[in-house]
Amino acid sequence: MTPPGPLLASIYGLYLLAVITPGPNTFIVTRLALSTTRRHAAWAVLGIALGNAAWLCVILGGVAVLLQQHPEGMRAMRYVGGLYLLYLGVRGLCAARTASRASEAAPAAAPGTALVERAMSGEEDRPFRSGLFASLSNPNTMPFYLSILAPTVAPDIPLWVRVAAAVGIVMIAMAWYGTLAWGLSTGHVRQAYSRREPVIRRVLALVLMAYGLRLLISG
Repeated sequence: MTPPGPLLASIYGLYLLAVITPGPNTFIVTRLALSTTRRHAAWAVLGIALGNAAWLCVILGGVAVLLQQHPEGMRAMRYVGGLYLLYLGVRGLCAARTASRASEAAPAAAPGTALVERAMSGEEDRPFRSGLFASLSNPNTMPFYLSILAPTVAPDIPLWVRVAAAVGIVMIAMAWYGTLAWGLSTGHVRQAYSRREPVIRRVLALVLMAYGLRLLISG
């Protein structure tokens, strides 16, 4: 059994790298922070956090119980999760290689962004709903969480480890998007983030690939 400390540290680190990469949630917070007020962006952050919590309850609740009853399903999930992370890593490297300087000036679109945009008419009046919708409608959320949380659903992993993983992920999401909302409403963080975005994308891609290989090897 993997010790709880290193296991949680790897999950938190991987999620942190993923959450700072531009996606639908980043798009929502950025747009509100730049076009409205910090308060509006903060409500969107709460909506995003609630959406993440809902996904985590589904995955670490029902899915975890189901997989513990069917060990072969747990092994299959680890293999599928490993392959999915490898796919995300390769795609991330390709995106980082072809990114232009113009795209670095604003958060890049990600799968699900078009869906978010269609729901954002009047988002200034409903920032919480916009954040919640962006989090729940992102097609990458469930497979990504299944991938990084696969080691926690093993029968020998205590329940408190799964709870700590879920709580930590939600707290990291709130901390990062809250920082983004605050920074972009003043403009200073945006400049620093834009300068480092290509490096962030490459580091995330390599970490995703390494974690995916680890799941495949240990599966």
